[in-house]
Amino acid sequence: MKRVLLLAAAGIAALAFALPATAGNVSFRGVVIAKDAARKSIVTVSRNGVVRTIRARGALKRVRVGRLVAVQAASLPDGTYAASKLRPLGRAGRAHFRATVAAVKGATLALSAGGSVFALRVRGGKTGSATSGGFRPGDRLEAYALVKGGSLQARREALKRVGHDDQLVLEGIYLATADDGTIEMAVVHRGRVYVKVPDDVIVPDFEPGDEIVAVVKVEADGSFTLIKAENESSGDDDGGGVNGDGTFTVKGVITSLSVDRIFVKVEEHHEPVTCAVPADFDTEGFAVGQAVLMACKYGDGHPVLIKLRHYEASDYLYAQGGVTDLTEEAITVQGDGDPVTCALTDNVDTSDFEVGDLVMMYCVKVDGVWTLKAIKHKEDPPPPPSDYVLVDGTISALTTTEITVDGADGPVTCAVPEGADLSAFNIDDDVSMKCVHTDAGLRLKRLQSDTALWEG
Repeated sequence: MKRVLLLAAAGIAALAFALPATAGNVSFRGVVIAKDAARKSIVTVSRNGVVRTIRARGALKRVRVGRLVAVQAASLPDGTYAASKLRPLGRAGRAHFRATVAAVKGATLALSAGGSVFALRVRGGKTGSATSGGFRPGDRLEAYALVKGGSLQARREALKRVGHDDQLVLEGIYLATADDGTIEMAVVHRGRVYVKVPDDVIVPDFEPGDEIVAVVKVEADGSFTLIKAENESSGDDDGGGVNGDGTFTVKGVITSLSVDRIFVKVEEHHEPVTCAVPADFDTEGFAVGQAVLMACKYGDGHPVLIKLRHYEASDYLYAQGGVTDLTEEAITVQGDGDPVTCALTDNVDTSDFEVGDLVMMYCVKVDGVWTLKAIKHKEDPPPPPSDYVLVDGTISALTTTEITVDGADGPVTCAVPEGADLSAFNIDDDVSMKCVHTDAGLRLKRLQSDTALWEG
């Protein structure tokens, strides 16, 4: 296996997994749509369409696909969850969610969502030819599926293409590495996928049969290029991945430290990663602001600190800001702090950049000299908020004055205009809702289900 320096900046190569770590525990309900015995995890879909991967460990054997479960869990650095409590509530036969196509094999789609890849059996219609109405890797689908006979299935007409993603998460079994560095892996224990590895991305030491997770870029031809990979079968990861033994390790800066809890800010996560500090763990010599390597174990669903040590800054740096100087030998970028200057080599093309450009720049030390490794134009700031809100989901509350729809990003409540006749709609209906911003808040403008339409 080759080892080269991993791009550590999320802005350069979008290294973060789909969901950030958060400081607290969460509670939710969901339908189990898939299980992975090797990973000791289940995949659930909540009523609002959110897909989550839950590391269930001890509870895995007593949870079946198709069960509605109540979960209390702690979020982990890779965006999955560690269950502290998992209670079966009954059976559920349907699931509504969005996911991205990772692979197509016959009548089966391998879908990526919530940090997992799971299988969906398609009944009727084409699945594999985009030109004849089928799907291809990267297609984002909205699915109205049945959970039947221990598997997830849907009719072709219940799958709607709603967009295309240029990045997704693959998780599966590592098989081999070709001479050119291409990784071969099996997803959902069936179809094989191949992932090209750029020269500037690190490849962990995989062994055939290892459970691995890869963040990949979806190319225009449907092929995959590696952005980041983690080995879940290994116990020595330090990149924020979660290991099969119930541990994870992160590098970052201590933002809070008390007698019973520690918070560490990791570069590629929006929120700190937190672990409980055992009563017998000695944290003397550690303080807020120090760079540390922290390892925690989540065996019972509550991450607990097991190792903490200081570490020195790595031989890389990351800067974003305006280009203030650019010559044939070096480039200087001025951000919020001191200017950063890196030497140029023939390995990085800077012909598309000039003084005044806003950029994100990544440099490494070569023979003691900071040297440009990657650079890209900084994206324009997001556009101002729209004057309306669109949400697809399920009606969870409906009165003569208000309506609430649970969408993929949470519930949205809008005022119902006086005199609006919504008698054709009921709680639990799947709808598309449009609301406009007013001085008094959101007001319903349009509501549509499979059988009814109201417009104001």
